[in-house]
Amino acid sequence: MRAPLATPDHGAEEARSSYILIVDDRHSDLRLLEAILRGHGYRSLSLANPTKVLEQCRFRPPDIILLDISMPELDGFQVCAQLKNDPLLADIPVLFLTAMRDVANRIRGFKAGGADFLTKPYEPSELIARVSTHIKLRRTQLELASRNEQLKEKICALVESEARTEAVLNNAGVCIGVLDLDCAYQKVNGMYAQIFGYSPEEFSRMRLWDILHPDFAAQASETMALLRSGELDQHYADKQFVRKDGTSFPGGHWLSPQRDSNGRCSGFVCVISDLTDQKEAEYRLRLAHAVFETSSEGMLITDADNRIIMVNPAFTAITGWQSGEVIGRRPSFQQSDRHDEQFYRTMREELLRSNRWQGEIWTCRRSGEVYPQWLSIAVVRSKSGGIVNYVALFSDISDRKKAEEILRYRAMHDPLTNLPNRAMFDERLRSALARARRKQSLVALLYLDLDNFKAVNDSLGHLAGDRFLRLVAEKMRAILRVEDTAARIGGDEFCIILEEICSTAQAAVIAERIINVLGALDGLPEGQGMRTSIGIAVYPEHGADAESLLNCADNAMYRAKRLGKGRCCLAEVQE
Repeated sequence: MRAPLATPDHGAEEARSSYILIVDDRHSDLRLLEAILRGHGYRSLSLANPTKVLEQCRFRPPDIILLDISMPELDGFQVCAQLKNDPLLADIPVLFLTAMRDVANRIRGFKAGGADFLTKPYEPSELIARVSTHIKLRRTQLELASRNEQLKEKICALVESEARTEAVLNNAGVCIGVLDLDCAYQKVNGMYAQIFGYSPEEFSRMRLWDILHPDFAAQASETMALLRSGELDQHYADKQFVRKDGTSFPGGHWLSPQRDSNGRCSGFVCVISDLTDQKEAEYRLRLAHAVFETSSEGMLITDADNRIIMVNPAFTAITGWQSGEVIGRRPSFQQSDRHDEQFYRTMREELLRSNRWQGEIWTCRRSGEVYPQWLSIAVVRSKSGGIVNYVALFSDISDRKKAEEILRYRAMHDPLTNLPNRAMFDERLRSALARARRKQSLVALLYLDLDNFKAVNDSLGHLAGDRFLRLVAEKMRAILRVEDTAARIGGDEFCIILEEICSTAQAAVIAERIINVLGALDGLPEGQGMRTSIGIAVYPEHGADAESLLNCADNAMYRAKRLGKGRCCLAEVQE
């Protein structure tokens, strides 16, 4: 855990005027949080006993509560639920402290009324950023509530004037209704009828409870009592409401008491706003956050200047870099030397032209290991077209690349001898001839046939024959240079490519050596030695392309057989 930062990175005035309640049964965690907050100018109070939270909040309501989840007697979810059930404390934001990362617990916390989660161990900058954000959000909400109160006061003043009541009610963009002391509707505006589906005449025979979801009835009844008695000056809460057709929707509910000249409550002004779109946006935001935190793909987000502002846990798992080590840096610090500048220039041009780029790229882990990624980058633009963020998703494809290499190896090699097969032989012969044309050098092609291999299979069996072919391959690899290629092209036939030889005679020397080494092999039927016939063709003397060269070497091999086997023959020059 890093030490708390010494210099606050937020408004000092905000910190001095804020009071934070920390609830955690672990004294070491309490001390750490106190130190971090104190280092940024915040005042805090710590509680180790969760049963004291309600009492402390009623005595001195905090701006925000940092609440541990796993505690004895009462867990964090239960404490949060108690707070949210108290109308006087329900608007205090709760930031859960937890070491758990599973989505189920996060969903449970949000259902209990939590505002956010902070995962242990704490990153000081993240802690301060989240605390500051929620304090600002709450103050904005309180300011909004104050403005709403001013609005309701104006509405109440207008309601007293019959001449202006209808204009105010019917031109408002929210549901505005007037209730008597028993919560029966005395008047509603047109928006009430539009949203709920009842006519104004129907509302005249209805009460607030007819449109309020039953789950919120008890809480609303307690709130009404507090408004009547004057213990509450006004009330706001998110609730669930029911339309005439039985469908429900989330709404913001403001209630203000109307008072007579003696200060007694004579009724209520009720304002309801449809929060369906807002709640859907909040749900999508929480869902996106859950995906970001739990995705197996690495994710990073940069600002318009391409500096990293956020990474997810999978980023750390894949790259080895911790969040605090990369925030503020450009992603280019991970680049490997596998790509040149032109590769990255092309990537940037495509990204700016089409707002996205995806492809395979080699990058570096924190350990220095270079590994392959499948990377997708998208540009997030503002309505005016300016770049706001870059979002990158990537996955480690090391295992896939290894599997591809294994499949390619199997597709291009003889499974018995592990020598290149006919497909790889053709590929390497064409590449060797292309290099020879550029360098004006010689390439020799040797075509080998094991003359009496059939006797091995017939007398010793096919398993013995397979072992003998593997031994032949091993001996040829030992004789040849690293840059030469030996391939098995079928049965007991092999081909050898000799690049950049000095002369035809050099190829003949190597062929004779192969004949002698294979002739001395043990394991043959008694009284027999391995005899090998080899045909030699040299580029460009005997052929200018792979097909003609291979045909010449094949013909030369058959001529060697006709001359008595166990020898090599040079191809004839083509007319």
